Amino acid sequence: MAKRRQCMRFVKVGWRAGLTLVLVAAGLASSGLPAQSAVGGAAADGTYRFVTKLAIGAPGQAGSTSCSGALVAPQWVITVKSCFGSSDLASGPPPRPTTATVGRTSLSSSTGSVVAVDRLVPHPGRNVVLARLVSPVNDDIMPIRIASTTPRYGQVLRVAGYGRTATEWVPDRMHTAEFTVGWWDNQTATTFEVKGRVPANATICKGDAGGPAFREHGGGPELVAINSSSWQAGCIGETGTRPGAIEHRVDDLADWVRGTIVDFPLAEGSVYREPWGTISVMAGGAPIWFDSVDEIGATGYPTSWTAVPNGTFGLLPRVPRDGTVVSAPHHGIYVVAGGARIWFNSPQEMIDTGYGGVGPTIVPTRYLDTFPTEPRDGTVVANPQGGVWVFAGGAKVWFAYPQEITDTGYGPQRVVLPARYLDGVSDVPRDGTMVMNPQGHVYLIVGGAKKHFQSWDEIVESGYADAPLTTLPSRYIDSLPTVASD
Repeated sequence: MAKRRQCMRFVKVGWRAGLTLVLVAAGLASSGLPAQSAVGGAAADGTYRFVTKLAIGAPGQAGSTSCSGALVAPQWVITVKSCFGSSDLASGPPPRPTTATVGRTSLSSSTGSVVAVDRLVPHPGRNVVLARLVSPVNDDIMPIRIASTTPRYGQVLRVAGYGRTATEWVPDRMHTAEFTVGWWDNQTATTFEVKGRVPANATICKGDAGGPAFREHGGGPELVAINSSSWQAGCIGETGTRPGAIEHRVDDLADWVRGTIVDFPLAEGSVYREPWGTISVMAGGAPIWFDSVDEIGATGYPTSWTAVPNGTFGLLPRVPRDGTVVSAPHHGIYVVAGGARIWFNSPQEMIDTGYGGVGPTIVPTRYLDTFPTEPRDGTVVANPQGGVWVFAGGAKVWFAYPQEITDTGYGPQRVVLPARYLDGVSDVPRDGTMVMNPQGHVYLIVGGAKKHFQSWDEIVESGYADAPLTTLPSRYIDSLPTVASD
């Protein structure tokens, strides 16, 4: 791909005029991964079992179509609503009989589950729909989690689907390839462009609309987007030559998905069990799992629980929300801030910090010991006296006045931490921290100094495409030297 240099600014604009896309619509919807000979490869048996094949309508009948999707809960699949032929799709049964095949890399095999869809729940403002299956899929098919961070230029995503290939109209196998997130100025608030990476000529074809685009991390795959539209270069029966495709974001839809599927409250400090066998206590909206019944008793809970549907815990946050007070047997008391545990050194410190009347949720000692002691980048905190800071690279960066918080893009949410703790935190981010001013200019911290990135390519080539990026006040960034200290 030819390199393009530009001013390093994070500005989102609409699509440029004149682009011609094959949109996800009636018939075989667009998106996907063509065959190994030209644009992608067949998935290995047993991989990416959350990828779903959707058959909409009777094969051969007018209006029938084929799409892809992703299993986000044992009884729910996410896909694009244009697969169902109407932009004003209403909640309720699908307009045509629909069947989902899940956990079957080869469609001619007998693995996985084949389940009818009985209800659709469209998103009110996006080309996204949740499809409910009449019964949960097999217990050995794990749903994919929804990502919680925004895609950025240069990041690598894997895309999968059951659409056409370079040589097959109706392939038997799922296909998959790596794609790179494209130029930031080609993004909108809900979509972004991707281009083939491995192989470089990978593309997306008809039949893969709604298929997943996901990150592959050590903690398991995370769903970032679903296939939306494509120029279909290299797809069988197509003459287009422009590479790339458009993905529809879902990383910011976790609350909508969760609210649609988990429509019952889970009480703080109560113990729940999924039929699969996972037992967890709720702490700050997150399920904290026990590794044995003995651990439940040792943590002080009765060895009884309330049953919840399979997949419930996978839809919930992984860590307690900010401001959650937790403890463990033979442990101190802590408040959660940006996924970290911050210790109270006395009851008076809890009172001074505003948590005096808050009883901690008890969690397993094993789990509490895994908490970091440093809030993640971008966490906004305050001390009891009302000062406000944001964390970046292990340091706290002060806001001089309320308008500076607004100008930097942060809302009113913050967690109050002990003054003692904040006094011990550095004021200068560690080396390798990426920061940005409100105008969109990005810098790397090196030896207490700022190094300006001139282009997106510099970020990618320097290996920072996936690094955290924290917006800081212009006043603070302007005060940083441009030459590192000795």
